[in-house]
Amino acid sequence: MKFSGMIRRVFALALVVALLAGISTVGVAFAEKSNYYCTANRVNVRSGPSSSNASIGKLMKGDVVTYIGKSNGWYKVSFYDKKSHTSVNGYVYRKYLSAVAPSKSSGSSISTTTTYKTTVNLRVRSEPSITSGYVRTKLKSGTKVSVVKQKKSWVYVTYKGGSGWVSAKYLKKVYKK
Repeated sequence: MKFSGMIRRVFALALVVALLAGISTVGVAFAEKSNYYCTANRVNVRSGPSSSNASIGKLMKGDVVTYIGKSNGWYKVSFYDKKSHTSVNGYVYRKYLSAVAPSKSSGSSISTTTTYKTTVNLRVRSEPSITSGYVRTKLKSGTKVSVVKQKKSWVYVTYKGGSGWVSAKYLKKVYKK
């Protein structure tokens, strides 16, 4: 009896340790995939973690990047390059990025602090227009999105798996109970 009780305790302790190790790993993986927002206009994205490295792109205020890692005050990020229409990895100096979306001008009907759902199957576009740019992907009706910025009747949103422009008229505020 004493031996089987001891085995149960050791097994339970091993299970708790394994679960805690798994939870911390998941937390680290999640933190590495965080979105950050550019806080200034015309911010250089560099090929390496130094201002002496070549600029490989520019970010505008409100642009969204995905955090990959850090090095000496620089964040390695992934961002969508409008010229090449591809995702590019580069470095941005930390002071130009924030985990909080930059504030928008007053008078906007869309809030960057509210979660929205799409009300129809919706095309996500590379530009805030149906005549320029291209369709990046399609979201199913009911997909949750977060608004980053607004340009007239278009909003730049982030969602699980990406970001892009959608028409604001096809978004509905999600109310929490």
